[in-house]
Amino acid sequence: MLNATHTISLLLTDDEVFVFEDDQEQISNKTQLTPLELENQAQETSKTWKMMIVDDDVEVHQATKLALRSFTFEGKSLTFLSAFSGTEAKKLIAVHPDTAFILLDVVMETNDAGLRVVKYIREELKNQIVRVILRTGQPGDAPEESVILNYDINDYKLKVELTRQKLITSAIAALRSYRDLITIEQQKAQLTQALHDLQQTQYSLVQKEKMFALGNLVTAIAHEINNPINFIAGNMKPAQDYIHDLLALIDLYRQTFPHPGAEIEEAIATIDLDYLQEDLPKLICSVKEGSDRIRGISASLRTFSRADSDRKVPFNIHEGIESTLLILKHRLKGNEHRPDIEVVKDYGEIPQLECFPGQLNQVFMNLIANAIDAFEESNKGRSFQQIKDNPNRITIQTTLSEDRHHVLIRIKDNGEGMSENVKQKLFGYLFTTKAVGKGTGLGLSISRQVVEEKHGGHLTVTSELNKGTELAIVIPVGS
Repeated sequence: MLNATHTISLLLTDDEVFVFEDDQEQISNKTQLTPLELENQAQETSKTWKMMIVDDDVEVHQATKLALRSFTFEGKSLTFLSAFSGTEAKKLIAVHPDTAFILLDVVMETNDAGLRVVKYIREELKNQIVRVILRTGQPGDAPEESVILNYDINDYKLKVELTRQKLITSAIAALRSYRDLITIEQQKAQLTQALHDLQQTQYSLVQKEKMFALGNLVTAIAHEINNPINFIAGNMKPAQDYIHDLLALIDLYRQTFPHPGAEIEEAIATIDLDYLQEDLPKLICSVKEGSDRIRGISASLRTFSRADSDRKVPFNIHEGIESTLLILKHRLKGNEHRPDIEVVKDYGEIPQLECFPGQLNQVFMNLIANAIDAFEESNKGRSFQQIKDNPNRITIQTTLSEDRHHVLIRIKDNGEGMSENVKQKLFGYLFTTKAVGKGTGLGLSISRQVVEEKHGGHLTVTSELNKGTELAIVIPVGS
């Protein structure tokens, strides 16, 4: 800021100072930029370098623009942005975060207006790329050593020492620095994207490998079970008929020959023929029920391990959940340390989903298995009776949204819950709270990928310490 009786004059030679004080009449300051002016400046071409001039004296702007009007760097000219106060400068840099460098006056509406702009840029906007050249006509209000130590600026110039050539030199240095920082940022963004792509590829490979291995195992088991069970089931009806005929024949013999002789009567007593005739049909019925159950298990295994095609197919979600519970049944059963884990099912009336069944089954597997793992942690230090009095419980609920466009699947446990810190990291790549060797940190991240990227849904977590955890899946009906 200059005294009221001074203004700025311009000399066009390359060697002499082009801004200095003289006794001409003060040129009035420009008013603040209007929103329309800010918007118009925001639409400046990206084929130029953006340079901002911040000074409360109009002739400083005019002189700077005149000195740099033909300046180019790497084939690109300058687009000039002008602010006439610290307040205007803050608005302008917020609209133009891609400004390459700023020539910034210190003393404007206040003695430290320019320094406040620096703090705003670096601390509030978090913009560390724009180059800031402090340009002051009153160094006493902003001592160079103090300013450089306390403010994140890139250069410090006195107005009286800036010749046209030195201004060009400063612009080149600032633009080179800005260009290099932009290049680093672009490379960083490319590396970040490459890392993201690599992680996504790894997710996909792990998911496919897990499903392929598990599918092959389950399919092979189902196939091996299916063959002998089909043989048994296929022979049950003839066996029942034969036994019925033989028992009928025995009854006929006993009626025709009520006194078969001592030897036969002794044999009848030894085998307890009356009990045998009563129990054998029941035994055959039990074998048939068992074979039917095994055939159902085999069908559930095939449902769980079904291979996904390259397109979505209609699928009964409840069948997928049931097949998953069957696979995990051995982990739900009680042992010497705890009773059975209760599974409460609250299935609503929902339509079949257009989805990738095998991938959704894997999601159900991950979520339910995690709940079981959580119980193993929360049960530590508790006795069998204590757990029995407050049993481990998994609640699975399915409902249709009010607009009938989405299916909601909630899997909730009454375990120990999780802290806010853990909840924030839960879906992170390779994040796990399990001991080394007990978790990969991929299950939940893969589950979210399957739900959100493959099916256009959402997977969210709600949890409080000592109040359990709920994982909610929302999937469009026509996903």
